[in-house]
Amino acid sequence: MADETQTPEKPNTGRILDRWLDGQHHFPADAAAAQAFEQLYEGFPGVFHTLRDYIGRATRSVRDMGIDQFLVFGAGIPSRGNVHEVVPDARVLYTDIDKANVALGREILKGVPNAGYTWCDAADLSTLDRTEVERVLGPLRRLGIVFVGLAVFIPDDQLRQSFDELYDWAPPGSAMVLDFDSYACSTLPNVVEILQSSGAPFVMREPETIAPLLGRWQLTPDGVQPVATWRNPEAPDVPTFMWGAVVTKD
Repeated sequence: MADETQTPEKPNTGRILDRWLDGQHHFPADAAAAQAFEQLYEGFPGVFHTLRDYIGRATRSVRDMGIDQFLVFGAGIPSRGNVHEVVPDARVLYTDIDKANVALGREILKGVPNAGYTWCDAADLSTLDRTEVERVLGPLRRLGIVFVGLAVFIPDDQLRQSFDELYDWAPPGSAMVLDFDSYACSTLPNVVEILQSSGAPFVMREPETIAPLLGRWQLTPDGVQPVATWRNPEAPDVPTFMWGAVVTKD
């Protein structure tokens, strides 16, 4: 269990995910929120196990491109199959907007070589500490960007701008792992209403609306697929709550 002396009063999606992934790095507020969501849809833990498996496959596919530097936005808790665990020979910098996640992530990564954690607002690239990027990752050559669990909270215009800024900043040969929430989420009872009541947008998308947001990034031949089936020939037969895609910069 996370350090109770620093217990946040509000739940956080990254720590709720840790709860669903059977992790130990979450707080009572996160556990309560997870249980509340499970009362609405008992399949939530399975949905996010599927998403974490997708992150693993997609990240390994980027590593297979020869990329060994990774920047993870909205990282949540850096454990339970997160990026440095699935590509242990790479350098990984995690970022999050939640300061409790950053503090907890730094504690988890103590003694882990080639991995770090810093604060950043994924919707505003100017908040990224470039000194910390170079300290952890070294001089950038080709970068693997993981932008998962975020697009649903960012309106189209802002998301398009963020992707454009990342394209300008990333070195040629870089790649980005993405996910987008499907309209199937709207079939879950009360879930969308609860999330929207927090004041944050909750934007669902389908493949035909995703491609125009990518700008100059190029989809791999895999295209946009359900996260369960993306490069997974033995995919379980589950509803498509999230789409996955990997994009590259020439």
